Amino acid sequence: MTDSFAPFLFDQDDPAARGEAHGELWRAEIRELVEIRAALALKKGSFSGRAQLDDVARLHLPLLDNFSAPLAAELRGIARGAAVTPEAVVILNHYTDLRDVPPSVLEGTCPEDPVVSDTFHALNTNDDDDDPGGCTAVYLPGHDAPVLGQTWDMHGTAEPYVRAIRIKPRRGDDEVVCFTLTGCLGMTGVSASGLAVTINNLSSTDGQVGVVWPALVRAMLACASAREARDLLLRTRLSSGHHYMIADGREFFGVETSGKLKVVTQVGARAAHLHTNHCFDPILRQHEAVPKASTSFRRMELATTLYVQQRPQDARALWTMLSSHDGFPRSVCSHIDDGGGDPSASKTCGRMIIDLSRGQVLVGRGCGQTEPFTVVQLDRWRGGHVP
Repeated sequence: MTDSFAPFLFDQDDPAARGEAHGELWRAEIRELVEIRAALALKKGSFSGRAQLDDVARLHLPLLDNFSAPLAAELRGIARGAAVTPEAVVILNHYTDLRDVPPSVLEGTCPEDPVVSDTFHALNTNDDDDDPGGCTAVYLPGHDAPVLGQTWDMHGTAEPYVRAIRIKPRRGDDEVVCFTLTGCLGMTGVSASGLAVTINNLSSTDGQVGVVWPALVRAMLACASAREARDLLLRTRLSSGHHYMIADGREFFGVETSGKLKVVTQVGARAAHLHTNHCFDPILRQHEAVPKASTSFRRMELATTLYVQQRPQDARALWTMLSSHDGFPRSVCSHIDDGGGDPSASKTCGRMIIDLSRGQVLVGRGCGQTEPFTVVQLDRWRGGHVP
């Protein structure tokens, strides 16, 4: 395989300078993606217009400042480098959560009652009821090394903006490799200490103002262990639902969340775990609204069948499994927007597979059957724990 998707290096010690370098490098792309995601948020949310969307996005900035001053400085640096407002970068990063946040948060009246929240979400649902995307995530204990990976399924118009980044400050021994979008702090990744995090979207009916979720992913990756990252997640105020897989080679946790609730639904590094975009937990199911057109249940069925048939035991085998076209176009490697349909419909825009024993990452953009993966080795790897 060739290095067609090598990660971009950001080695600045100062988070603000790192963000500015990010924003300057991809200024045009960031400005384009802000407008794409703002338009989608207006289409899929219940905002009265761009001004109200900006106002709701702006509410997230003080929470980010309090949650992590360095990550807040990096996000604001991206905004300066790209010559956009900080709230525009919040829209780009936090789009999947923002569309679930009711504009009533501007009056401090975000609904607490699940009935009220469900009413909001019903009003919030757009008529085309298309698949909002999601991802398929898999953890394997493996033959000799645990492996964690996922597809990244999102609006097809995001694919040109998919990137891999390597954050390796000149001082110290920190290093993180992330799958991301231009202008985004990071969507999934692995640290030099051997901690990896994946994330799947869950559509929640109890949205609220919370921490910008890519900042949470980066903060979790800075933790010393999977247990520490899990605990950080459990005490953080969220905006909407996600499923997190957290692994460090010794422990594994799968955590489902809504805007206001969090439940650990999967535990154990010696077993395989799979997840798509619907809740396992019965309480959380009362706070989710899986769109009728979602491929989540079908992908879970396909992924489970593929796992049983293929029994993948290493990163390359998992790449093959997550590139499957069984059930095409509503396959694990999704292509439901192909054939002249809605270009913003969900498709697999890339995938990332992490070998948690060797610090090796397979990452790529687009379809796994037509686009080669790039092999990335963390330079400062000090993980390698095998359960």
